[in-house]
Amino acid sequence: MKVISLFTVVFFFSVLGMAETEKKFAPSLVPTPKGCLQLTVVKPKGEHDLTKAISNAKREKKFLFIQYGRENCTNCQKVWNMLGKKEIKLPPNMLYADTSCDDEETRAEFDATFSIEDEGRLYPYIVIMGPDGSQLAFRSGLGTPDEYNTMIQKAISDYSLP
Repeated sequence: MKVISLFTVVFFFSVLGMAETEKKFAPSLVPTPKGCLQLTVVKPKGEHDLTKAISNAKREKKFLFIQYGRENCTNCQKVWNMLGKKEIKLPPNMLYADTSCDDEETRAEFDATFSIEDEGRLYPYIVIMGPDGSQLAFRSGLGTPDEYNTMIQKAISDYSLP
């Protein structure tokens, strides 16, 4: 019978802890307002770590569709459903970041990286980022699938202009 040393056990579990863990979507810090409609969500797979999403998009030379909002926001839930049901069509050269405004690290990164041009501050915020990290488009509040698809196509088209 082999005896495993305490050092071996500690080393094994510390290596396991070093494995990259997926960042979860931060739960809402704001309670759901009374009477606020909450939807069943068909949520697409997206990167919750904004820093990692930006880095991946730059490294892969892809555009990035960033949804920044809150889990109990009905408008955010509607956009998740539009994406999950593929009503909003993300092209193959575009990644998706699903980020929470209730995560302090994400909020700091978002505020430092993107320019918010809307005083209304309605969630979700949608930002289209170019492969070089530039902000190409911004929108706050709920839009229609056609409005988001037009926004995506215009951002890509404008980016490729000389």
